[in-house]
Amino acid sequence: MTIQNDPLGRQSANGLLNKTVKAAGNVLLAAVLTATLFTALPATGIGFSPSLFQPGTGSGDTSAATQEVELHVGLVVGHWGNDTGAICPDSLGGYMEVDINYTVADLTRQYLQAEGVKVDLLKEFDGHLEGYLSNALISIHADTCEYIPELGTGFKIAEAAENKRPEQAARLMACLKNRYGEATGLRYDHRITQDMTSYHAFSEIDPNTPAVIIEAGYMNQDRELLTKNPALVARGITAGIMCYLNREEISPE
Repeated sequence: MTIQNDPLGRQSANGLLNKTVKAAGNVLLAAVLTATLFTALPATGIGFSPSLFQPGTGSGDTSAATQEVELHVGLVVGHWGNDTGAICPDSLGGYMEVDINYTVADLTRQYLQAEGVKVDLLKEFDGHLEGYLSNALISIHADTCEYIPELGTGFKIAEAAENKRPEQAARLMACLKNRYGEATGLRYDHRITQDMTSYHAFSEIDPNTPAVIIEAGYMNQDRELLTKNPALVARGITAGIMCYLNREEISPE
């Protein structure tokens, strides 16, 4: 067979070869770039902002579920890690306030956690109180074991004398006062002391954390409730906290 010299055919073949080489080069370049990109990404697969792959606010797509905000509460166990607090004489059982406070606070923690609330159980002078930020802070105490005729029964609640969030603290106090009184049947004792309104933790925590201190009852005349039925005491405190967190209505007194 005779092969003839065909310039046009050779030119066409050369053009086809050049295009093929160029296309192969593009494919190779893309492969190199892709391999480099995925090599640079962390092993977790987090390399792109999720917002790049999700509709913006103007897209009209509202199908994405909103993330629930976690509720967070701090419970200070009065005197825990520091001293015993008030002590009853042996004739009245020899009870120590710190033991009553811890039992009630720990039960309250369990009840709040059952409601989906994150809870920190804190000591009296806990290092975590400095700058502590949460939805609410409640310090749990019990009142003196001294016998006080007629007035030695009931519970007290106080907020800080100087409060950065007076409306929130007042509502927390109102919820606790209402729900705790209903649960326990104890009367509210209005004799609030300076030790309560100037409670040390109030000045240590973040000013955006509403905080109150509660004296859950007197260790003398309310002793049966505090020592024999701490679960009722804890449920009353829990109900007050949930009233505040859920913005429930408060029945008039």
